[in-house]
Amino acid sequence: MSRGPVVLPNSKVKVTMKKKHRLSMRNVTPWLFLLPSILILGTFLIIPILEAFQWSLLDYKIIAGTGEFVGLSNFKEIFTDQDFWMSVLNTFIFLIIVLPLNVFLPMILAVLVNQKIRGVSTFRILYYLPVITPMVVAALMWKMLYSQSGLISELLVKLGLFDSPTNLLVQSSTALFAVAMITVWKGLGYYMIIYLAGLQSIPKDVYESSSIDGASLFQQFRNITVPMLAPSVTLVSVMTIIAGMKVFEEIALTTGGGPSGATTTLVMYIYDKFMNLDVSIASAAGLVLLLLAIGASLLQMKLSSKREDDLRA
Repeated sequence: MSRGPVVLPNSKVKVTMKKKHRLSMRNVTPWLFLLPSILILGTFLIIPILEAFQWSLLDYKIIAGTGEFVGLSNFKEIFTDQDFWMSVLNTFIFLIIVLPLNVFLPMILAVLVNQKIRGVSTFRILYYLPVITPMVVAALMWKMLYSQSGLISELLVKLGLFDSPTNLLVQSSTALFAVAMITVWKGLGYYMIIYLAGLQSIPKDVYESSSIDGASLFQQFRNITVPMLAPSVTLVSVMTIIAGMKVFEEIALTTGGGPSGATTTLVMYIYDKFMNLDVSIASAAGLVLLLLAIGASLLQMKLSSKREDDLRA
């Protein structure tokens, strides 16, 4: 009677150890690839947030480098500050202006430049030029356009919206809207590229089938393009919310937060506090801004995911 091959206990141990080693390497290898990103995020994001949290609980004197523990007094101070609440209101008004324009205008542009027509590459480049234009140059250009002798002021007078040439940046009622238009113009090409990538992933057979069924271009856009671009809409919305919550350069280079605080957003409020060496107040306001940005982004993602489910259903 023949017997099978005898496996020695030592060989079993070696095989088991090799398997464990491979499993451990598989678990470690992804973390090695993530290590540079973790170090960068930890150095420039996590550590500053922890420092800001520490300063928000202190009456920190930046020159002396010391601070007395005051608990939540800094948060109580900003919550009773009218300028803080005005900056919060201006920030949300800014978002209300920018968000729908950044979601729909780039989508329309992406649909237009996705057509197979002669010279379409030139239009793509022209629409993307504002993205690579330095903000300093863009702000100076728009300040010239908004000036009393600028093109926009003359156009508004010809349209009958104003009786005389008016600088929109020095009027409390129009300054925030004027700055918002700079933000929309600056990000138009960037968000268009995101939508363009989404459009090129949509099967052409879907449009051909709808054309055979007699669907118009508007019906195709409403019933096919918009639902299929739902993930891109979510991405653009969240990116716009985050960028809108921390808007700074446009305001600092054009209005400086004026006139009379009409364009003072949360970041401008924090900046002013830092410039006045109120580091603890600025840190507390920065943490509030962080929580508002996270909350607004999560809310938008939840609403967008629900909208995606409804459209796909």
